[in-house]
Amino acid sequence: MKPAAPDPVVDPQLEQTLDTVSSVSAHPVQAIVVLALVAAALALAYYLKRRLRPRLSARPRLRIVFDYLFAPVLALLLLLIPQALNLIGEFGSAALAVVLLALWLFVLLRIPGVLIELLFRPTPLLKVLMRTATVLAWAMTVLTIFGDRYPRIGKLFASELKVGSIALNTEDAVAGLVMGVVIVIVSYWATRTLDKAIQHSPHLAPNHILALSRIAAVLIWVVALILIFTASGINLTALAAFSGALGIGLGLGLQKLAASYISGLIVLFEQSVRVGDNISVGGFSGRVTRMSVRYTMIRTREGIEAIVPNDSLTAGTIVNQSWSDRNVRLAASVLVKSGSDTQAARTILLRAVAAQPRALRSPEPHAYVTGVTDKGIVLEAHFWVADIENGQHNVISDIYDAALAEFHAQGIELAAP
Repeated sequence: MKPAAPDPVVDPQLEQTLDTVSSVSAHPVQAIVVLALVAAALALAYYLKRRLRPRLSARPRLRIVFDYLFAPVLALLLLLIPQALNLIGEFGSAALAVVLLALWLFVLLRIPGVLIELLFRPTPLLKVLMRTATVLAWAMTVLTIFGDRYPRIGKLFASELKVGSIALNTEDAVAGLVMGVVIVIVSYWATRTLDKAIQHSPHLAPNHILALSRIAAVLIWVVALILIFTASGINLTALAAFSGALGIGLGLGLQKLAASYISGLIVLFEQSVRVGDNISVGGFSGRVTRMSVRYTMIRTREGIEAIVPNDSLTAGTIVNQSWSDRNVRLAASVLVKSGSDTQAARTILLRAVAAQPRALRSPEPHAYVTGVTDKGIVLEAHFWVADIENGQHNVISDIYDAALAEFHAQGIELAAP
């Protein structure tokens, strides 16, 4: 059971002003004059804001302050003039005092928004949400002033929305929304800042950087979500039961997706696969071009992008051609007729290999007789490349072109397969 709220401290002067304003039906002319003055002041303030704003395009920080405060401050100053001269009678002065109070509150509540934007530099969407949140906070504050005087407004704040054992009233919802926007902006800034710090760490491997940045982001947003629920007055104990049931349902339905995420963290920390490695998995062979917590992208030698779930990397066998080094052995074989000078043919093959810029000198290439059949003699040249991602058939084709030309010049004939 909630304890009884203490009686609010009421300003007698404000009470008297509000009593005077409540008699609006007795002063229709002055009410119209006040409305006209307020409308004119706001229209002029926002007109000047639109005219002057483009001049601040080169000064983004000053433009943030201008966007938040120029129009309400100017309208406030304009309305102080008739208020100070006392030209609109007792009712008009009282009504104008209420408007000035509302504008003062608006300016005061916009100042935190200015500071948050200047400090945390949110994205355009978050900027819009931040400015909307300041308007909601101002509206809630103004309505709170009148809540004790007008039962309908008080009833609006007392109304509750119940979902199971979770109850949320209007005031808590608005407070949670306003605080939620601030928390999201700070969390987004913290995520970016921490991610940059991890990315620039000289002591972490690329896979560890990716894994730690994702874990840090998840932790930050979990804490942010808890703070938002707390600010909204939601009972986390009641929410825990609901989340547990929801979690079981999602766990059963999304267990494959969860396995991919967990497998991704394992692969990233173990570094069994890294960006740039040449691997074969799940029927795909190629170079790893991108890794995330959920999937690994492989660009095949045919130019196809294969997106492989990370659980395939932990559940199956991976052939990693770049684990210890990037060298890959290739072979070029030919079938020459029986009776051919195999020593000369092997020498020609080795010269053709040596002429290729991509063929490594160490490990040294070799040529062998790998078979003798009734069709002829099989010769095979083995050599190494360090850039298999640039293709293998192209370099083998160049070797064949060079070898065949020299075979023809020296009278070495090929056998029919």
